[in-house]
Amino acid sequence: MNKKFFTLILIVCFFLSGVSYGQLSDNKSVKIEITVKDGNKLITAPVRTVTVSFSRSSNNTTAADGMEKKAETKNYYFSLDFEKQDLNLLKAFMKNKTGIDGQVTMVDSDGKLPSRKLEFTKATIESLTDQLNSDYNSSYLSLGCASLIIDGVSLE
Repeated sequence: MNKKFFTLILIVCFFLSGVSYGQLSDNKSVKIEITVKDGNKLITAPVRTVTVSFSRSSNNTTAADGMEKKAETKNYYFSLDFEKQDLNLLKAFMKNKTGIDGQVTMVDSDGKLPSRKLEFTKATIESLTDQLNSDYNSSYLSLGCASLIIDGVSLE
């Protein structure tokens, strides 16, 4: 009786630990990547999260004739969160001081979410943060862009 009870308890424990481990598995069906063109070669890096920001602001300027004019500026920003810094991507941005063109794509291999495509031109690094510790690494890039197209819609 004790052997049967102990065996049953052992089987239940193994089953429950297997179920809980299965819940923790890292099944990433959504794939996000940034691709930039550096000369003749394409550089692609995996991205954990992407945030896009678009804002219009009016700046008052004084013209040569003394009249005040409003100048509208457009600001396009990307914030990219990487699991680790991609050095080839960083080198491409550092080498191209006037900006670099590229795109961010998101594809769901399960087909539950629609694919997304964010195209940008003349992107430069506004800020960079690299976080390193013994069990977690991450890197954040903030990019300023000259133009932005989200799924075929040009933001102007």
